[in-house]
Amino acid sequence: ERGVTHIPSNCKKDKEIWVRYKDKRIAIKQNILEDWGVLDVVSLKRVIQARFNISENITIHSGSDNLADSRQITELYNTENNALKVIVERNDQPGASGIGSLTSGIAGLQLQDKEIWVRYNNKRIAIKQNILEDWGVLDVVSLKRVIQARFNISENVTIHSGSDNLADNRQITELYNTENNALEVIVERNDNESNEEEKYESNIETNRIEDAFQIGYQGTVLETFYSRLKQFHNEWNKQIKPYAPYLTIIQNSGSGKTRLVGELRTKGVYVLYICKRQQNSSGYPASTPYAQQIFEKIRDNKFGLLLSEAVKLIKNNNWSEEQFWNLQIKAEHENIRTQFWKNVLESVDSLSQQSDLLSNKNFIKNLFDKNEAEILVVCCIDEAHELLGKISTTSEETFFVRWRRQIRDVMWNGFFNVLLSTNGKIGNFLPPEIRDTRSARMHQYYLLPAYLDVHTVDALANLAQTGKRYDPQRTLYLGIPLWGSLAQVGVDLTKILHLASQKIRNFSNKQKDQLANLACMSCSFALEISPRIVEVEMLIASHMATAIGVSSDRTELLCTYPSDPILASGALKGITEVGFENCLDTLLEQFSRGVVEAGERGELVSRILFLKAYVRALEESRNLPITYLEKVPLLSFLKALCHGKDQELEQLLAKMKLDQAEIGFNHWTSLLASNKEYVKEGGHKHLTASLVKEAYHRHTAFKMPILFPVIDHIIPIQYPGGYGIISSQNKNTKKSKYQDADVLSLVNPVYAFDDNDFNGIILGIYVDIGLGDPMISIKEVDSRKSRHTSSVPHYAIYIQNIKSFNCEKEISERLSKALYTSPWPLDIRWSMIDEKKPLDRRDSIKSFLPLVFKKEQSLVKNWRL
Repeated sequence: ERGVTHIPSNCKKDKEIWVRYKDKRIAIKQNILEDWGVLDVVSLKRVIQARFNISENITIHSGSDNLADSRQITELYNTENNALKVIVERNDQPGASGIGSLTSGIAGLQLQDKEIWVRYNNKRIAIKQNILEDWGVLDVVSLKRVIQARFNISENVTIHSGSDNLADNRQITELYNTENNALEVIVERNDNESNEEEKYESNIETNRIEDAFQIGYQGTVLETFYSRLKQFHNEWNKQIKPYAPYLTIIQNSGSGKTRLVGELRTKGVYVLYICKRQQNSSGYPASTPYAQQIFEKIRDNKFGLLLSEAVKLIKNNNWSEEQFWNLQIKAEHENIRTQFWKNVLESVDSLSQQSDLLSNKNFIKNLFDKNEAEILVVCCIDEAHELLGKISTTSEETFFVRWRRQIRDVMWNGFFNVLLSTNGKIGNFLPPEIRDTRSARMHQYYLLPAYLDVHTVDALANLAQTGKRYDPQRTLYLGIPLWGSLAQVGVDLTKILHLASQKIRNFSNKQKDQLANLACMSCSFALEISPRIVEVEMLIASHMATAIGVSSDRTELLCTYPSDPILASGALKGITEVGFENCLDTLLEQFSRGVVEAGERGELVSRILFLKAYVRALEESRNLPITYLEKVPLLSFLKALCHGKDQELEQLLAKMKLDQAEIGFNHWTSLLASNKEYVKEGGHKHLTASLVKEAYHRHTAFKMPILFPVIDHIIPIQYPGGYGIISSQNKNTKKSKYQDADVLSLVNPVYAFDDNDFNGIILGIYVDIGLGDPMISIKEVDSRKSRHTSSVPHYAIYIQNIKSFNCEKEISERLSKALYTSPWPLDIRWSMIDEKKPLDRRDSIKSFLPLVFKKEQSLVKNWRL
């Protein structure tokens, strides 16, 4: 189970203290109590109050004895589970029935203390201000102790506000009064157990990323970015419109944001790199020395002065662009960069006022004596969402607002700023314009659009070994370049897959982590996520989704998961580990909230069933370890898909000469989402034989574009004579529309390939997903005989009803619900005063929806109809 590690037989079990409160029992382990400095009963009480969220005073009883506060806890260890020696009892003092009890039953009349809401494992609690003050909790690091005690967590925790990881030294005063429905504090456990091998795997980035960072840069993204950077710089420099002089790059982790900016050095640009990473972060490059002091200069309105001193120091050391970048990111140069920032900060502190250099437009060009270059210096702030923190506990102003105000005073031609983040807020397109900060509304200036086109998907594909046979190692060089870079420096495939599974779930193995489940399903099943909801920002910030569009009014953010077989393997691993049932529960929840678009329910259910059949076939093959990159016999796949038709399927494949065929895919790819080279604007979009072959080797299947004629899905297969496809059509209607002519359409290459040459074998699958009684039949239809050709048999598998598929009852029931679930106002989630108190609004809701299936009184009588 979660949190339980193997205990060798020669290891003694940890001591623990068992506590009972009401009907609930918990065990508090010795190592936790020692870490928290709990020595006596009075400090044990604090832990118990936090664990059970008790605000009143308590006493602790062992049997009938009331334990004294000064009693040491050493003698309380090793109480038995079945004969508890420690009992928690509420101390109900006389006079407790004051104003609080008089108002406790009247909603809205309680005297409301400030509180901090915390969510962990889909459970939410509020910790009141008076409790935190009594316990001396002032900052996040001490708040973590309370949370660990409250949820009985023995591992380290991080606390997140939105997608931001709160620093340990952050004061809790600004965290009060978060709303129940929009929690600002989230607790996430790092689900790596203490197993040393898993710890090694989770630290791959720390151990190898520096070497991977040196792999030769591939692709044309740099040229596009450099062109855009110059365009933005020139627009700002013209001063026709008062633009703020910065470009924001918003994209997911591993997309190559930092590497892209670093490559500007090859364009003759000095990159001044500032990164304020959390201490426990395994990201690369590491945090900049004196990062906190640099932020303090922003707070003190001295950032412009800091820039001028840093640029002058670069020039004085005569570093080349390449040398300066390397000394900022390589571990071997840690002492040099530490001394560099120390000297910069000392120079700033020695100056009593702002330098006149900030208004000197020619400062940069004159200093480096390069008038011909458009951009000479870029200041890049990585992990820029750290700027969203408040400058002090007594101010509502953020570092970001103060930084943006200061850089507008830096007028240097040839200089520009770049922000890097996974968090959309730093691009200032979330929240939308109508919710801009008061400071933003007061200043008449324009913001340059966020830059999203960072991805170098498949940029390392040419580094993969060539060969006609399918090779799982080749998939390492597809998708984002992180995987291929790690492979190039010797990281094993299984360790990279483990990293991918951790990243897409944001290091969470919790079954009820709806965002992690949504991420895995989006990647595997090609879900369409509504661009108007906050989940999109979180998927990009924490779950590897790719941002592909922002509306001009900054109210919509569009994301997708491009075809990435390594990330998809991690996603499918995450789905199987937490269970398909739990993920489908999340899917139904997202349908009911309108998060997932519901326009193609039947097609989505089919995609899930097809992919589940692949997983089943893999598991039945018993070839370990399973990486979800393996191919399986086509016969095994069809047997795993269709219930009770083994013999008929064997005969079918023998007739079609597909008895030696293989199949394998771990994700669905929407052609409109990622394959730009193959999709032309306007008209029907058709496949090519090359695309089918590529899809087979990148371990994917196709979700065809909306309104594509006849065919909904295509799955590539390989057999000794070449490549073929499974062509699938899906129907979700009340009455079957199947005709034998549909078989001829499904297997006719013209529908999928138009006039592109394709000579492979096509097997059709026709699915009536929600219709009638369960039934599977093999359809054999002859093509029409002509003067020049004889009739040829064509084959398709006809599947009627979800129950015909070979899947567990629990999954079948959930998929049946998925066909019809939609936002429904009578669901209690739309009528809650808090998470435990539903409001009875049935009659009120029905008044908005007068036409229901069953009415006590019809207007027919009143109207005499």
